[in-house]
Amino acid sequence: MSPAPISATSYLRPLPSEWVLRPRQLEDIPGVIELMRRVYVQPHGPEAVWPAETLARHIETFQEGQISILDGAGRVIADSTSMVVSIERAMAPHRWSEITGHGTLAHHDPKGDAFYGVDLAVDPEFQGMGLAHVLYAARIALATQLGCKTFVAGARMPGYHFASDLLSPESYLALVERGLIFDPTLSKQLRLGFILRGVLRNYIADPESVDCAALISMEL
Repeated sequence: MSPAPISATSYLRPLPSEWVLRPRQLEDIPGVIELMRRVYVQPHGPEAVWPAETLARHIETFQEGQISILDGAGRVIADSTSMVVSIERAMAPHRWSEITGHGTLAHHDPKGDAFYGVDLAVDPEFQGMGLAHVLYAARIALATQLGCKTFVAGARMPGYHFASDLLSPESYLALVERGLIFDPTLSKQLRLGFILRGVLRNYIADPESVDCAALISMEL
């Protein structure tokens, strides 16, 4: 049986009063880089950490889609990157580098109807506190406000490398969808209400996911 979907806001815990949830600012860029360095350790390479120029371009292109959480000391402890594209582009087979313009958001289309999740990172020190849920809820609210019809992402499936000798990506996803395998990332996204749409092969260099991703979407 598949896990029962839940509202993206049903698990939200109130943030401490001194914490801030807001669109990323230029002054946040050094903190975002430090966050990404803490999150994207081995087996992820240094290319997973965006340079300051790329993060600045995100703000110039679509600031409201780049959402950060800062703690009381002003440290960036969670951050998400998003863009808008057409549903046709989002749902067609693609690689992360292709759809995101190698992470620059070059293909962001303000007239698009699909909100696309590019990246989400939570400081390891603060994982398990529901910050990813807070960011997803903020993204869903923004996507709805913008009139997008669906929220699409290429979801990591980091548990797959344990089973890749035995299962195809499709078989692995089918078992995760049925709740017979727990995947540290994908299972949580399915609990938020995302639906599996297929496998994106060679999506991004990711040894834990064997370079695959799950194409997921949520109707808005």
